[in-house]
Order: sequence, then C-alpha cells, then structure tokens
Amino acid sequence: MRIVSICIALALMSFIPYGNVEKLSLDMTARTLYKGKSITVKGELYYKVQGGLMVTRVISPLEQIVFANATGEFKSYDVKSNSVTLMQGIDFSSKNSFIYNFLSGNINDMGLSSLGYKLNNTKIDGKIVVSTWNAPTDRATEIQKAEIAHENYLPIFMGFYDAKGNCIQKIYYTNYQNVSHFKMPFTITEFEYLSPGDSTITRRTYSNLKINEQVDNTWFNYQIPANAKINSANPSLKAK
Repeated sequence: MRIVSICIALALMSFIPYGNVEKLSLDMTARTLYKGKSITVKGELYYKVQGGLMVTRVISPLEQIVFANATGEFKSYDVKSNSVTLMQGIDFSSKNSFIYNFLSGNINDMGLSSLGYKLNNTKIDGKIVVSTWNAPTDRATEIQKAEIAHENYLPIFMGFYDAKGNCIQKIYYTNYQNVSHFKMPFTITEFEYLSPGDSTITRRTYSNLKINEQVDNTWFNYQIPANAKINSANPSLKAK
C-alpha cells in the first residue's frame, strides 16, 4: 500500500464507535508544494457511516466528484470532460481514510491491522508512545515498515519506510477538534519522498463541520450522467 491523495497496537482510547454520528461534511483546502511550485485545491468532503460512502467534491481548480465506499469501489467523475474513471480494490476503500479511522475509534493502529500489518514493537518516549509495524509479506509493496506515534491517546504522526529504512512518507495530525464524542484532526500534513532530493508537501485543512441533519444529501445522491465516457481497465465495472 502506498498512501496516495486527490485528492492509518495500542488500547489507548475507549469510546463508542461513531458516537451518534451518522454522516458528516467538511470544507477542505489542500495545498501541495512540489519543485517550488504550489497548487491549491478547494472542495467539500462528505461521509456517510452506512456503507462507508465518501464523496469528495472538488470545486477548484477543476470540477470533479470522487466516490469511494467501504468495499473499494472508486469512481472519479470529471465534469468538464464528462468522463468517469472506475477502479476497484482494497487500496481504494474508504476504510483507508482518516475519517473512517477516527469515526470508528480505530486510532490505535490507524487501519494497519486490517491491511495485514503486524505489530512489531512498542516503546514510550516521554509522553509519546511509538509503535512499529511490519508490512504484510503476501503483498508486493515498497513499504516494509510503518510507525505510529501517539500523544495523549491521539495519533500525531505516521511514517512509512522501505526495506533500506528510507522514509517514503510522513504524515502529521494536528489541530484536533471535537466531533461529537471524540476528537479528529482538522489539519493533516503529508511529506512524500519520491526520490533522493525530490519530495512533495501537502497540507489539508478542514473546516465548517456539519453533522447528521445539518449535512446536505445532494452529493450522496448524485448520479453520474449515463452518457459519461467510462475509463476503466475492467469493462465489467459500471458508473452507477
């Protein structure tokens, strides 16, 4: 698994999964810096607990609607070209999202166990609890080890490393805010190391939280046009 965005053990915290949250929405701003150039993407994120439906509505600099569910069905609709890209697989599941992990109370391993990772070691460094995880051996992956750091029972860092111990990706979770009966980070900063001396930095900030009846259902119910051009390596996949 390589953590990619458009667009993770310890019994550290105990609360009722999902609390009273059935659905939520957030405004999103993602700023990416690569080779001295910056791009800003603005959009809205919608998540429904039932079925794990996650809809990302990108508003600028392009208009795009991305759907993902718990079973790994992925659809990305480009409004301007009226085309939809379809994919299927565990890597595309909404269960890989930070929203799922925090809503389900799955913050101890951030979803690593469900992806086949095995806990290797746990240590305490002051107020920080650090756990290391070995990647599954039955899947071809560049990642060989993952690391999670918790502070005050909340994840603040994840790191992914290759067989030589080189860092592939770092993720920092900050700006925690209350969502129903639990806390969730409203700022996530990712460093992705593409090659020596070549990396991207992406910071996602979330705001304007809405829960349950406050959430607009429009994008949950959005239908991709029947005449949209389908881009898929699997002809059996359908846009609807």
